[in-house]
Amino acid sequence: MCIFCDIVNDKVKSHKIYETNKTLAFLDIHPISNGHILVIPKEHYKDIYEMDSNILIETIKTVKAITGILKDKLNINAVNIMNSNGEIANQTVFHYHIHVIPRRENDNLNFIDEWWLNKIIKVNDENLNGIMNKLKS
Repeated sequence: MCIFCDIVNDKVKSHKIYETNKTLAFLDIHPISNGHILVIPKEHYKDIYEMDSNILIETIKTVKAITGILKDKLNINAVNIMNSNGEIANQTVFHYHIHVIPRRENDNLNFIDEWWLNKIIKVNDENLNGIMNKLKS
């Protein structure tokens, strides 16, 4: 059973913020910051690899609408938009979803900055050219 499908079908209580005929946005029950919102397609797709391209476009349009709502209603001028696909990427709910995380000055949320700085790998043009060539072939 999928918790997000249950939310779509009103079998599980949620705090819905925005809805279209294809997407739903609701407050995360384990927020990283106040106003943390999840945006999902109403139809079940495990991850981006399964996503229908048109539904993905609709989902991103909903993300854009949510950022506008956060700006207008909560005076938010910065957000992190995050998505994980697969267990190795720390996906824990296997229904495609995007996190919209409001950021505020001095909010002390350094989860991305610290992660990024600690994980940077050293590359050179040879490495980058090799990856580019594999991706373009």
